[in-house]
Amino acid sequence: MKLNLKIGLLLLWLSVCMFGFITRPNEKPTSMVWGFYAHKMLNKLAVFTLPEQLIEFYKDQIEYITEHAVDPDKRRYAIRGEAIRHYIDLDHWGKDAIKQLPRNLNEAIVNQAQYYIVNDQDTLLVFDTLQIKENQKDTFYYTEQFKQHFTVFTNGIAKKSMLKWVEKYAMSTYDEVEWIVSTDFFADFISSPTRSTYNLLIIDKYSPHGILPYALPQVYRRLVNAFKEKNILKIIKLSADIGHYIGDAHVPLHTTKNYNGQLTNQDGIHAFWESRIPELFAETEFDFIVGQATYIDNISDYVWKIIEKSHSHVDSVLAIEKRISQSVPKDQQYCYEQRLGAVTKLPCYDYAKLYNVQLDNQVEERFRSCILAIGSIWMSAWTDAGQPILNITDYKNWNPGALNDSLSVKTINNNIRIHE
Repeated sequence: MKLNLKIGLLLLWLSVCMFGFITRPNEKPTSMVWGFYAHKMLNKLAVFTLPEQLIEFYKDQIEYITEHAVDPDKRRYAIRGEAIRHYIDLDHWGKDAIKQLPRNLNEAIVNQAQYYIVNDQDTLLVFDTLQIKENQKDTFYYTEQFKQHFTVFTNGIAKKSMLKWVEKYAMSTYDEVEWIVSTDFFADFISSPTRSTYNLLIIDKYSPHGILPYALPQVYRRLVNAFKEKNILKIIKLSADIGHYIGDAHVPLHTTKNYNGQLTNQDGIHAFWESRIPELFAETEFDFIVGQATYIDNISDYVWKIIEKSHSHVDSVLAIEKRISQSVPKDQQYCYEQRLGAVTKLPCYDYAKLYNVQLDNQVEERFRSCILAIGSIWMSAWTDAGQPILNITDYKNWNPGALNDSLSVKTINNNIRIHE
């Protein structure tokens, strides 16, 4: 059984190595050949932004950090809750989402969740959170259907009370999209002869639209702890992961529900922007002299500003590609190349060059920003950990294979979950 599971995981890993995917939970993956090129380059170049006290350590681990920059993409189909860490659909939440969305994930989930009282016979919606008016946003009001079945002692439950309760009883199962919990919380608010036979069903309506800016600070805190522990395995693994997530945050199409142009008849634009342009022009035309990493005093605010900047480019990413697609003959837009033993359809060199120029080198700008951001976050985690001295003998002799073995065991023994 364990052997078969290992083989299955290996096959999954190989398939994802060959094809990067851009997708949302429960949606069919879109093939994106060679999509890992950029992530590896970004992690590698970020090493050279680090200060003297860190650069030797990271340079010694540069091969691992480069190759494992794509681990989060490999995990997204094996681990529940991984895919939503790669994006946030800001436009799903309205034009002012970047200003109005809570910065606390639990609060964001509470605000948008659906709450049902359930037993064997009934399923009753408790609060209609989607109908809460702006001037009532601090309070949940019971639905009429619910009040017909229960005696309600108050007009509503304050969100602050609900938030504390959900944090205490539900959020410990972070990767879930729904929770069934006891209704003890309602003792002061409702009455029913059979109340004890009911449970509360909470359905998360927020996370499926992406939690990238919430997930990054969580990984950052784990990296800080790894530095405090001088745990080389965790430092290198988490550094590689953070590089990937920061890379995703710098891609405009990771901030929109129209993530692959599927809503505007531009299927494939994600790979065009994120993969094809870097593959063709990064090593020959991009300037990657970005300066020294700097300390970040508020990681959450920093990540949200990256997301905001990326989202500001969404319109141009889509509009410019749409415009040039209408001016360039169809037979000059896409060419066929031999890749991994198969003939693959890709944007032609001249067409990609035109797109890159029309974007005013936007991809290069996001790459430069990303390299500096990755290095700055690594350095900030080390600084927040007290700038521990990483003894050269601690990491010169460590075995990178031990990390792979450790993750393999955790994967098999924890239902394909490796999150701490």
